[in-house]
Amino acid sequence: MRINSAVVAALLLASPSALHAAEPPAPKRPNILFLLADDWAWPHASCLGTPGIKTPTFDRLAREGVMFRNAHVAAPSCSPSRAAMLTGQWPWRLGPAANLQAFIPATFPVYPDLLEQAGYWVGFSGKGYGPGNNQGRPHNAAGPEFKGFVEFLGARPATQPFCFWLGSHFPHRPYPRGSGVHSGIDPATVIVPPYLVDSAAVRSDICDYFFAAEAFDRQAAEAIAALEKSGELNNTLIVMSGDNGWPFPRSKATCYDSGTHQPLAVRWGARIQPGRVVDDFVSLADLAPTFLQAAGLTPPPGMSARSFLNVLLAKGSGQIDPTRDHVLTCMERHVINARVDGGQRDVGYPMRTLITHQFHYIRNFQPQRWPAGDPPSGPPPGFDAYAKNTGAGYADVDAGPAKAWILTHTDDQAFARGFGKRPACEIFDLRKDPFELHNVAEDPAYATNLKELNARLMAELKASADPRLAGEELDRSPGAKPGQSP
Repeated sequence: MRINSAVVAALLLASPSALHAAEPPAPKRPNILFLLADDWAWPHASCLGTPGIKTPTFDRLAREGVMFRNAHVAAPSCSPSRAAMLTGQWPWRLGPAANLQAFIPATFPVYPDLLEQAGYWVGFSGKGYGPGNNQGRPHNAAGPEFKGFVEFLGARPATQPFCFWLGSHFPHRPYPRGSGVHSGIDPATVIVPPYLVDSAAVRSDICDYFFAAEAFDRQAAEAIAALEKSGELNNTLIVMSGDNGWPFPRSKATCYDSGTHQPLAVRWGARIQPGRVVDDFVSLADLAPTFLQAAGLTPPPGMSARSFLNVLLAKGSGQIDPTRDHVLTCMERHVINARVDGGQRDVGYPMRTLITHQFHYIRNFQPQRWPAGDPPSGPPPGFDAYAKNTGAGYADVDAGPAKAWILTHTDDQAFARGFGKRPACEIFDLRKDPFELHNVAEDPAYATNLKELNARLMAELKASADPRLAGEELDRSPGAKPGQSP
């Protein structure tokens, strides 16, 4: 969903903060606080105009800093998304870390380690890199683990700047059924996107998700309150975002907008002009070099992501850096046992995409596979099975009432959009079709756009040494035979 910049700016500036008026310039070595949700999506924040949800902490950071309208994760799955954030690399460059439940090879440096080597006090709480393992590393790639941010601050030597990763488990499923409505969220106010089905069950499910997202916002508020109490607020670069899209059909584990588009707000005391709304495209993989540069370090030459510190420190809203006119996203494998392809087991649904202000181009490398995971092998399960057991079928979509409703009701269009097979190429004209419902790849009127977008994407993948262009299948289970080449 695209939100009008002027509307957002008006919302952000409605309650200006007095904190900026008396702030001294920040020192050269700022603290870094990264507030990361699990399965949160654009535009689910109250300052973005989404009815039914209250996110005062995100709203505050956007009001007192800069809010990005075009921030995307590198991959719509938590492990590869987080790996990209930590390494500043596209997931396809990270070997096994391109997939869920894998590991980041120790040969790839991560920004927390680089900051620690430069004298930072580093740590994380909650969900760091994962799910997966950290073989070859002394601790989680996000840093040494602490019980919480307050404990971390209490253990920090007074002279050291710090870098902390607060990894919330909200709003990841499962949700207590009806918790959102019971909390006071009115399902009648909820906007049901057209790729889902407007039913009482789906509305209630969205309310449950909103309630869980609000819990993340409260966790972020507690961390910022501790920061203010410590006197470190205005010398801290605070980033608040999520690791992939919301856990609903056609969202998480897909490269559609609802799977990769993220809320992103950044506050840094007097260093950032407040109330800015930026249209530049940003990948959350860009956080690693941005954090390093903000700390006065030079990012390693092998990092494929690039710092957006220049955008943070600029003045004004709109498009700041003209070179940030697009972003890439990708997918390899989500759930390990989601699908079988001939003699290959545990394979993924590989995708690469290029997003501009007008178009979203998606290349599906294995269109013969089921994108949301294989259907059930036996009789179709009932509503409760799909609502409670992700493995009941189409396992790349988390179990929940929205999934269950679509799979147990005769709405062929909703099924096709959320679970059906897809063509090798998809193009969506975002100015006419912000929910990406109408693929125009076969439309002769878009033939030139298809050719140009494909050439541009392939050139970017070649420049970043994507192994898929050489026929390598990054999602293959050990011992499987190579299948169809891209």
